Amino acid sequence: MNILAKYKRFEKTLENIATYKDLRKSIKQSFKFILKHNFTIFYYDEDNDKITISNQEDLNVVIQENEKFEIIVQEIDDTSELSDDSFQKLDKSVNESVNQFRKLSNGQANNDSNSPKIIQNQKQQEIEKELVKVKGANNQEEILEQKRERVIKEIQQTIEYISSQVLKIENDDTEKRLNEKIQNLQKPQFNEFSLAKELSQLQLIQQIEKAENNMINLDKIEREELKKNYNTLVKQVQNIASDRIKQQNAFVLENNDYAKTLQKIMQEINQTKLKNQRQLKQFNGLLNQYQKKLSQAENKKTNLDKIEYMNKEQLEIFLDNQIKEELKAKKQKQLEDQKKKEQLGNLQNQINEKEIQIQNDNIENSSEKD
Repeated sequence: MNILAKYKRFEKTLENIATYKDLRKSIKQSFKFILKHNFTIFYYDEDNDKITISNQEDLNVVIQENEKFEIIVQEIDDTSELSDDSFQKLDKSVNESVNQFRKLSNGQANNDSNSPKIIQNQKQQEIEKELVKVKGANNQEEILEQKRERVIKEIQQTIEYISSQVLKIENDDTEKRLNEKIQNLQKPQFNEFSLAKELSQLQLIQQIEKAENNMINLDKIEREELKKNYNTLVKQVQNIASDRIKQQNAFVLENNDYAKTLQKIMQEINQTKLKNQRQLKQFNGLLNQYQKKLSQAENKKTNLDKIEYMNKEQLEIFLDNQIKEELKAKKQKQLEDQKKKEQLGNLQNQINEKEIQIQNDNIENSSEKD
């Protein structure tokens, strides 16, 4: 799908957008020299309501309901992203000890192995060797501890991301806005004023009744006037009846539009509920899993290599791929359903043609017998 993106006074057409991740990536590339901070994406619907696109589900609704689409990019100052720390360098004192050991073993010897200087150097070498061993063991523990801290930090960042998604779902006001739309819908009203009552209020009927009550005393001109009033009354009644029919037809159309709009909004509410329930269940499950993984990582007896987890970026990619697969499966099902519908339609047409042929044959047979 192609989407027109607007940022301040700049515009850019984003091509072949299928996923929310593709959309954000394309925006970053298109406005990379002017877009300095994080950003939000939104658009205005047919009621001029501001709708935020914050995940793949929101984008799916847009893709399904629109052939051409326009979004607005709004920059925000987002300093919440944390960067990963790399491993620290080895203890400087260990390297210094090793260098000192090399100097002692290479540059301080002479030909007299029993000299006090040689004996002193040999003792110093033994001390340095033991120091290196101790430093090496301490360094391994330090590396392991640094690795544990990194794992803990990455899991904590993943937990923060999952928690933010849970909070976003819980604060989603889509259902509230849709319910407000229903409340603001104006149900068509039909004027149930009776036809008989409306006719009885016609001034012409009152004139005719008065003339009929005095029929004996009417002269020729008055009788002609009465006849003329009869014809006029018939036309008035016909016009009233015609207006009634038009009002009824207009009411039916308005009521049908109202029913369709109401049904569409109710479907959107139901879809929103199901989507939020499904996402909430998924993210709460992930939150529970990663809280357990965090406890395992904080336990120094746990083997870190046995803790399987995804950092924030890996989890985002995993969820993005999951959404792509779901969208692909949904489109495939729609194509299959459409194909089945066409097959049923063709079959029904064949049945109808067969029935018509049988009826025609029966008519021809009856004609021949007669």
